[in-house]
Amino acid sequence: GQIPAPGTVARTFCATRCRFGNRDRRHPQQMTIPTIATERPSRRGFALVVVLLMMMLGGALMFGAMSGSLSETEAATVGTMQRQVLVGAESEAWNALASADAATLRHLPLGLAGAVSRVDGNMLLNATVEKVDTSIVWIVATATIHGGNLVARHRIGITALIPRDTADLSLHPVPERAWVELF
Repeated sequence: GQIPAPGTVARTFCATRCRFGNRDRRHPQQMTIPTIATERPSRRGFALVVVLLMMMLGGALMFGAMSGSLSETEAATVGTMQRQVLVGAESEAWNALASADAATLRHLPLGLAGAVSRVDGNMLLNATVEKVDTSIVWIVATATIHGGNLVARHRIGITALIPRDTADLSLHPVPERAWVELF
């Protein structure tokens, strides 16, 4: 081959080819990149195991929070039901006391004098009036609520006196001992 004259276009191409080590167009040189050897520790699956453990920990925390929330909700429901049955039983006992007929009770023998059952919303109310002495009656009222798998029940007792005066037609609770909570 001929060497092109300096300053010509052919000379510029030749210089460029020489600079990059590619003088012969018919047999171009392949550019080689040296391989850099890097040593990596064998950690295959390590990140997967860490992520799975974190997911299990998150799931356990969520389960604990849900379980605690459900326990608190159930405790609040039980408390609400207990208050409702207490009020219901007390109300039913006082209603039985108010509706009892003293004139009739005076002439009844000792023993059960009457019983009433009714449903008020989701609450079952029962009241019994029992003559325990010639001048004393014992009124027991029970309120029950069934809510799912929960049951709340409360009993209230009232001791009342049958008045000796035949003109007085109402029962009178025994002072300071009239109302009692029964279990």
